[in-house]
Amino acid sequence: MTKKISSLLILSLLIFSTHVETALAKEINKDFHQSFDVKMGDTLRLRHGDGDVRLTPWDKDIIDVKVRYRADIDAVGIRLGSKDDFNVEFRQTGNTVYVTGKEESRGTIGFYNKKQYEYVYEIHSPDYIQLDFDGDDGDVDIQNWAGEIDCRIDDGDITMRNISGDKTTIRGEDGDIEIENLTGYLTIEVDDGDVFLDACEMPRCRLEAEDGDIEISEAQGSFDITVDDGNVTMRQIAATGLIIRANDGDIDLDLLAVETMDADIRTDDGDVTVGLEKGFSLSFHVSADDVDYIRIDLDDIENYKEDDHSKSGRISGGNGRLKIRTADGDITIRENF
Repeated sequence: MTKKISSLLILSLLIFSTHVETALAKEINKDFHQSFDVKMGDTLRLRHGDGDVRLTPWDKDIIDVKVRYRADIDAVGIRLGSKDDFNVEFRQTGNTVYVTGKEESRGTIGFYNKKQYEYVYEIHSPDYIQLDFDGDDGDVDIQNWAGEIDCRIDDGDITMRNISGDKTTIRGEDGDIEIENLTGYLTIEVDDGDVFLDACEMPRCRLEAEDGDIEISEAQGSFDITVDDGNVTMRQIAATGLIIRANDGDIDLDLLAVETMDADIRTDDGDVTVGLEKGFSLSFHVSADDVDYIRIDLDDIENYKEDDHSKSGRISGGNGRLKIRTADGDITIRENF
């Protein structure tokens, strides 16, 4: 009896809130365009979902946004709720321009397939605008930008080149992040995505990743890096400060000589390899569960000490500090010629 009443209630709800479609083939083909007058200190707040973002700077005090959306929909069965559609909401309030993409959909009892084959935000803006981007699977491409950037994304990739804002913040999940020629403070938090930095100058760089790899080349500044299973590779790095925390990933560093470096590296099972430019001045202390895991290949070591678990000493006066700790991984410190 109870099951019969429940079935009648469900049937009644379906009668009032749905209709039956024997077959539906539909194409959504929409274009949107809006422009806004802006000034120094204004912000563009973009919610782009799965849409790709292409941002181009220009010398006009105008933000110009064009959105293209194309999708094919096939459905057979009972459709619930509102119609499939797409819309973009534009508004300007105070110092902020809001652009929000809205993909509306409804539930289906039966077959439903939606193929999205174009979803792009083409944006022209003065480079001083502060950016606040929030997306899902769409990719983001930003080049030649001077304003601050705060970008949050799920699985989409992020590409940035020639970035000179005071602060850049990126939060992602599985997408890759590639940045070339950035100056300013940088913060990146990702899950499984890889991070690539090239030719960047950062007073402070903080990177957090889980399984993704981190690769940095020809960069300078102070680095604070935390990874889980990912590897950390740094090539031709002028680091005044260097903190690295890792679990199973390997750490491979190629460090240029600086006046004073303070470095603290810790890992569990990963290997650590540090190459130092000839003439590097620092004191080192390296420890592991077994001293046989440690290899020091440096010339003219002063005040050298060794016990069952560690090796220490200094080279070229010992101005900087290098401390490395691992459990089961191998440690190698060598001089690059």
